[in-house]
Amino acid sequence: AGWHDTEPGESGRDWQWSQKQATLGCRNPGRDVRFYLEADQPGMAALGSPQRVELRIGDAVIDTFSPPAAGDSVIRRFDIPAGQLGAGETVEMTLSVDKTFVPAEVPVLKSSDRRELGVRVFRAYVQPM
Repeated sequence: AGWHDTEPGESGRDWQWSQKQATLGCRNPGRDVRFYLEADQPGMAALGSPQRVELRIGDAVIDTFSPPAAGDSVIRRFDIPAGQLGAGETVEMTLSVDKTFVPAEVPVLKSSDRRELGVRVFRAYVQPM
């Protein structure tokens, strides 16, 4: 939930835009994991100031960061202990942003895109350790 359809990139790298809040889910490996997230923010000029992205599992904040502008994607990498993943068969992580934008409402973009866009995500990956 909270994701727009996958979009193809010119260089063959696909991405998905989040909305203000989006859910990432995976099967619970029952052990410590390393989580990777690659993202950027090509709409930086539309936001007016740096955007804040927050990742949570339940009520626990796992990571917060400000994504870079387009072309300078950041790869966030951090370890999550098994106890923080819970006891369920699946793990849900919530990605939320403090501000979004609608391209059609930003004159300089000259876009008809009416979607509310959060952050552009290229990849999310969970690696059991």
